[in-house]
This record gives sequence, structure tokens and C-alpha cells, in this order.
Amino acid sequence: MSKYTASEVIQLPRFTGVGAMALGEQLITAAKPVKKQLLKGVARVLGALALRHDELASALRDQVSLSEGGEASEDAVQCDRVLDGCWSGLHDFLTAFTKLPPGAPEVAEASALKAAIFTGGLKFLQLTYVLEWSESELRIQRIRKSGLDARIEALGGKRFLAALEAAHAAYGKALGVTAPAATAAAAPPSVRDALAAFTEALRAYVIKVMGSVEPDEPETQELADRLLAPLASWSVGSSGRGAPRKNDKPEGDTAAPAPPGVPLQPGAPTAAPAPADS
Repeated sequence: MSKYTASEVIQLPRFTGVGAMALGEQLITAAKPVKKQLLKGVARVLGALALRHDELASALRDQVSLSEGGEASEDAVQCDRVLDGCWSGLHDFLTAFTKLPPGAPEVAEASALKAAIFTGGLKFLQLTYVLEWSESELRIQRIRKSGLDARIEALGGKRFLAALEAAHAAYGKALGVTAPAATAAAAPPSVRDALAAFTEALRAYVIKVMGSVEPDEPETQELADRLLAPLASWSVGSSGRGAPRKNDKPEGDTAAPAPPGVPLQPGAPTAAPAPADS
């Protein structure tokens, strides 16, 4: 008897790494509210999809070049993540005060500090490594020279400032900006491999969800429609991108080639016919 693989049964739209990452996040989010309703098999492949999605996200992040074609060392990547978390934490700390009842003195103070430090929000964290360091350096200088550090400490944010300055110093050293780089850059992870693995996990998920539909149980069709809604409504252009790029960091490898099989039409996933006995 012939045996079909997931690649041969389901044909998906073409994805770039970034597009697949966005779609994966949408699918995982769609499943969260109904997770307890999922059959064991569906829940299992959803877990595999989430794992592959995490691997793809890591590969995309870690392959980003430092500047003109240079590659980030593993140390720089880790320091970048820590620094991102520190800036995001300070941003969230100040944002929390703005949610107090109107008229509270902390509301106006936190809003003023956010406006002074986070012009443009956290978009600078999406820049290439060296450019992000520059933006981080400028903001830290602004905090020091304008006396914003004392105002942040008055709100109770001294710990955030200490962590931020330590992370920024480590980032500069890891990038070789404030000190010679300690280690040679490691080879970037393969986005193509991670994308291929994610795509296979996505096909398996689609097949499992479709297989859970019972003709005489309308609620199973409704659940399947809900789980696959992000994929059914996925729209791509000729380049295979699901959405325009929003920063200067590379997207990774080109779109994954579409394998042979039955096209997955929006709103109506279709499986190949059952194999005939050989």
C-alpha cells in the first residue's frame, strides 16, 4: 500500500521565515482559549508546532547580522536579549504608573519620563545590533544628563536602572564596541532548516485538526474552523510575505518551496484522496 507523507497530502502557502513566525503565533493564539477542548492527538501536534515555532523564532533572531554583513556571536545574542528585557522592563514599569487613577501625581511623572526616554516606543530594539547599542547609549546618556535617573528612582525604579546599565555595558563589550570582541563570531543558525521543520509541523497540525471533524457533530467543524482561521485567511503577495517588513533586520532565507500536493484554499483545507492499494 502506498504511504502518503504530510508533505504530499497538504500544500501550504509560501512563507518567508518572518511570515511563518507570524502565522505560527496566530495559530497558537487561536488555540489557547479552546485548548481544553482539543483531542489528545490535536493537542500533541499543537505542542510540536509550538516547539518548532520557538526554534524558528530563535533562528531568525540569532542570524541577524551585526552591521555590514558581520555575524553576531552567541555572547552578543544573549546580551542583546538581556538588554531588550531591561529596556522593556523599564518601559512596563513606567507604563504601570500611567494606569493609576487620573490625578495621581505618579501618572503625570511616569508619562513625562516615558515621553523623554522612549520616543518611538521600543522600536529601537528591532534595529541591528550596533545600531541598537547606539540608541541604547543615547537614551542612557539622556537619563544621566537630564537627571531622569533620580526621578525614576523616586518612583522606585532604582533596580531597573542598575540592571539596565549593567546589561548595556555587557552588550557593548560583547559587540566589540567598547572593548575588543572576546570570541570569534559563530556561524549563524539555519533559518531554512527551522522554516522547513516548522512547515512540516504545520502540515501535521492541519491534517490532525481536519481529521478531528465528525460529519454528524457540527461543533467539531466549528472548532476546526476556529483553529485554522489564521491559515485560511492568510494573505500573501508574489514574494510570499504575509505582511510588510517593519524594521531593518534581515528576514532570513527566502520562502520555503511549495511541495507537491493538493492546494490549501482559504477557508477550505483539502486533503489528498486516500491512497490506492498497490
